[in-house]
Amino acid sequence: MKELEVTERALSEDDKELSLLYRLSTFLLSMSVDEIADRMVEEVSHTLGVRAAALLCLDEDNERLLTKSFRGSWHSDTCITREDRIIWSAIEEEKPVVFSDLSKAGYFECAHAESSILVCPLIGKTRTIGAVVLADRETEEFGSNDIKLMMAIASHAALSIENAQLYRELEDFLIIAIKSLVKALEASSRWTAGHTERVTEFAVGIGEAIGLSKSQIERLTICALLHDIGKIAVPKNVLDKKDLLTSDEVEEIKRHPLVGTEIMKGFIQLQDVVLGIRYHHEYWDGTIGLGLKGDEIPLMARILSVADSYDAMISERPYKTKKTEDEAISEIKAQSGKQFDPKVVEAFERWINRRHQASLP
Repeated sequence: MKELEVTERALSEDDKELSLLYRLSTFLLSMSVDEIADRMVEEVSHTLGVRAAALLCLDEDNERLLTKSFRGSWHSDTCITREDRIIWSAIEEEKPVVFSDLSKAGYFECAHAESSILVCPLIGKTRTIGAVVLADRETEEFGSNDIKLMMAIASHAALSIENAQLYRELEDFLIIAIKSLVKALEASSRWTAGHTERVTEFAVGIGEAIGLSKSQIERLTICALLHDIGKIAVPKNVLDKKDLLTSDEVEEIKRHPLVGTEIMKGFIQLQDVVLGIRYHHEYWDGTIGLGLKGDEIPLMARILSVADSYDAMISERPYKTKKTEDEAISEIKAQSGKQFDPKVVEAFERWINRRHQASLP
């Protein structure tokens, strides 16, 4: 009977571990480094029953460990140098370590003086990322099963952080490349120079006013930078024409969202961006565009519609007189529920008001 209870308890522990690892592997794949760190600390604190936990990442010189996320009595500005052997020993030896003597661990204010510290290094595929530190456990000290579980969790987290960092570097490079491309395209016409940069600024401001997450803002930035990429197929003499455009020329310009979609459709990881480009001239009420209306239109496209229209109104064009900012704002508000999403217009107003307040002496 006793052996059966031990077996059941072991199976229960294994089931808990597998469940946690499955949850982490599901969530961590699509998260940023900050989001991974927060989720990691939350999960291990709950699973291992600790009151204090922190995830630390190595700096660029691999000489300091900086706090990325924490919970409990950890100090958020704590910086761990190599002089701190409690944590650095786990980093250097590349294996978990448990310490029972907390007299030298000034970064924790544990409820129980006898509490031990578990330090587990985060080892990625190509390098060591940092470490996870746990302390102030609610029950017994850390055992072999706890260490085994932390090693499995840390392995998942380290690979996810490493991938997220690489993806971030690639995304930064992509944005730089896109900005260079856009500047080269806009340089051919004095009427469009700076348009994309301004639309991106406006779109990001609206996105922040709506409450988009950091990752959503990053995707919106890419979409805004590329929203007019399809105009590469519009002849320069049409873009720079001073007289009224013919119906054929208007139709040619109207095709640029679809041309942009064709140019970008091979970027599998940017499909939400591609949809934003495709539908950024869609009317909220469905009267003009490609057949979508209301919430069917991707949010990125709805934001871009307002940002793009606002810049077009306040900018010089060869075929029209520019509006004042107040006139353009009034026009945007007048089109709420018709051309534009009312919630996006409200966010636009909040952003405009904040922008105005920030400009006051």
